[in-house]
Amino acid sequence: MALTSAEKQARYRTRQRDKQDALEASHPDALERALLLEVERCDRGELSDQERIALAEKLADLAKDFLWRAHRLSKMAHKLRTGEDHPLQR
Repeated sequence: MALTSAEKQARYRTRQRDKQDALEASHPDALERALLLEVERCDRGELSDQERIALAEKLADLAKDFLWRAHRLSKMAHKLRTGEDHPLQR
């Protein structure tokens, strides 16, 4: 049985919404917000020791990723400021 035009549009919209939700969930700011909510739960004593340690690992990984991203961006900014043929770049 063939789908009607309205059914095709509804499926398309659902797929697009799912893609957008996945992108937002993987955004660093969204990850940070989710982890900070977990930290608040930890502060209230709602996490077990294993959950607390896993959360600490996730926070450390996110911090490392932010540091690496900042380093890459800093290098790009330096290249833009000085140019690649700059004598100090050699």
